[in-house]
Parts: sequence; structure tokens; C-alpha cells
Amino acid sequence: MPHLCHASFAGPGKVANGRASAAANLERPLLAPLWAAGLSFSRCHAERNVPNDINLKSVFAGEEYGRGARLWTHGYDFYSISRPIIGTYYGGEKGGGGSGRFDAKEIDASTKRLSTLLKWPNSDQSDDAWKELGSYGLGKRRTLEQYAEWSGVNTITTQIRQNCIVSYVPWIDKSSEYAEYEPIGNEIVKDSMWKRRGEDKKLAKIQTGMATSGEASKASSSKYTDKALLVNLIIFVTLFGGGLCCLMGHVIRHFRRVVKPSISKYTL
Repeated sequence: MPHLCHASFAGPGKVANGRASAAANLERPLLAPLWAAGLSFSRCHAERNVPNDINLKSVFAGEEYGRGARLWTHGYDFYSISRPIIGTYYGGEKGGGGSGRFDAKEIDASTKRLSTLLKWPNSDQSDDAWKELGSYGLGKRRTLEQYAEWSGVNTITTQIRQNCIVSYVPWIDKSSEYAEYEPIGNEIVKDSMWKRRGEDKKLAKIQTGMATSGEASKASSSKYTDKALLVNLIIFVTLFGGGLCCLMGHVIRHFRRVVKPSISKYTL
């Protein structure tokens, strides 16, 4: 299976993914050091918590490592899948539209933005520059320095080494372990059971919610019982009425065929 672990520098703050290596005989997904946009599946909170930086305009080579660093420092991991499920054909025969349009000013602004994010030498590391990144900055569960050592791509020292076999790196702070399952606004969090582990206050809230749900369930059950009785009554009346009609039809046919001729025979 393709296993992404090669990269090269494409300019200040820009890292371009290289051609994938291969991993054979996988029984389960293999932890990988680099993220690629061409094959990215995750829970939806990864998109919510680490969205694509819409300010990186006119960038083709470089945005993947930047977002990968953001994902990894936010606590997400990358895996090479154990069997093929999808492919992309890059041949010109498919009639693609070619490359996009690139603007020099946008390239310059994006380069500076990536350089700040990845702590490229001589980049702007001021508070204002980091504030300018807004919600597209690094996470706090791991550090960029850890990612540089772990992935083998060090944008701080501008050194690269191949590191295809990697091990899991624990989070620095586990206090926010289930933060992704907290509701935001009015959304419904279906994974609320994850929050019950060792959290007495949240467990109490869940139990309270279950009690309320139980009362609502009883009321709902009573309502459905009434509906069921009404439906059964309608079915009974329909069947009884149908049976009665059939009986009357049989009596009338019998009268016409047997009784009426017998009466006519004795009529004077």
C-alpha cells in the first residue's frame, strides 16, 4: 500500500510531499508521519477543529505539510490504509482543466503565513504575526518541535531525514481528551457516552437526562397505546362490518334461490 513518508522543501515555509513508499502485508492501518489531501478521511470534528486555511491562496505545494502540522499538534494522527479503496488518475487523457491561476502577491502573503506557522528561519514570529493566523494556528496537545522530530521534516532547522516507521506520540495535556464531543451551539453530540469515563459531574447530568428521557418515554408510550387501541378498533369494525355484509349477501342469495321458488309453488 502507498505509505507517505518522503518530503522536500519547495521554498521558505513550504514542504512538498514526495512520492509514496510502499507498505506490504498490512493487517491494520499503519501510522504515517505525513498528511495528504488526496486521501483524507476522519471524524467530522477534525474539519471543525482544524479547518483548511482559506488564507493560503495561490499555494499548491506546501499547504499539506502546514495543515498536517496543525492536525498533529491538535492531537490527530495519520494512517496508511491496509487495503486499496480509491485511486486517482493523473493522466492528461481525462481532459482536466490544467493548473490554476497564481497571483504573486497572494503567493508572497501565503509564504509568510506558512513560514510563521512552521517557524521557518528568519520568519516573523511576533505576537502580531501569530495573532494574524487566527484559528488556523498550531494546537496545544503536541508541539511543532515534536512533529519536526517525529516526521523527519524539520522546518525550524531546515533539515529533512526519512522517517517511515513511526510510533505513537502521547498528548502533552490529556485534560481536553474528550473536548471534540462537547456540543457547540445547538448541535447534537451522538458520542456523549465517551464523556462518562471518570467524570462524576457529567455522569450525573447524563443520569438526569436519562430520567427526563424516561418520563418522556412513558408519556410517549401512553400516547402510542391510545393510538394502537384506536387502530385496533377501526380494524375490528371494518372486519365485523365486512363479515356482516357477506352474511347478508349469502342470506339474500339463498332466499332468491331456495325460499322464493318454494313460496311461489304454493301460491294460488
